[in-house]
Amino acid sequence: MLRRYFIVSQENLTGKPLADANWLASHHQAKLPERIAFAKRMANLKPKSIVDLGCASGLWLEVFNQFLPTECEFIGIDCDEELLNMAVKRSNLWQRKVSFLQMDLENEFSRIPPCDLTLAFNIFPYIQDLNSFVNALSHRIPRGTLAVRQYDGASIRFGPMPTSKRQEIETELRVAIESSKRFYHYDIDRTFKVLRHSSYQQCNYEFELFNRSSPFPIDFLPYYKETLLWTCQFLSEKSVDYFRTWIDNDPLMLNRYFYEVDLVALLS
Repeated sequence: MLRRYFIVSQENLTGKPLADANWLASHHQAKLPERIAFAKRMANLKPKSIVDLGCASGLWLEVFNQFLPTECEFIGIDCDEELLNMAVKRSNLWQRKVSFLQMDLENEFSRIPPCDLTLAFNIFPYIQDLNSFVNALSHRIPRGTLAVRQYDGASIRFGPMPTSKRQEIETELRVAIESSKRFYHYDIDRTFKVLRHSSYQQCNYEFELFNRSSPFPIDFLPYYKETLLWTCQFLSEKSVDYFRTWIDNDPLMLNRYFYEVDLVALLS
């Protein structure tokens, strides 16, 4: 079966898609320059405390640790015990107050502590009742600033390839993922609507482009390859066959590009 050629597990121990530690590390390294720039920007807010919702293995907090004074307290929250243990080990050398909480964010959002800066980076796809979740965040005292970064599956594009093939692949992927009802892979519109109708009064929205073209940087390649393999798991045998041929026709990836768009929002 061609499909087996592409099987890649990117779930954490709690079964959340695109949340495996290795996948998150590849994703992080691929986008590290952009993430450093964003962390520097958030450091200008001079927060005294940060809560990272869905902190996983602590990769984002590690970046923030480079640019914030030691007086700023870090609190990481995640439901996955294995990832939290990795975050604890990662934080051992940080010269600041750090704590990690294991909780189900959607069902225990009343336990999310107030802070100056709350990070919600690509966690909304796992939240069913997003209105109630954001509403709970906005009613904390103090609620501080909510920083949201949200990808959308519809904006992820790799090429070049014929438009007809691209549309066929994108349709198969969307139908398969939406049918599974495991998470919201196409979530910019839902996120945008919820944030716009929240009780946060000061809101800033923008769309950040992430793009790479060949020759690809070495740090980008694992994320790129794993994204291609993950996509193939949801395609028909016909599309998988085409996709494998497309990959094999340019094994050195000298004629390739990749881009995606994130919604970036700051609310207070």
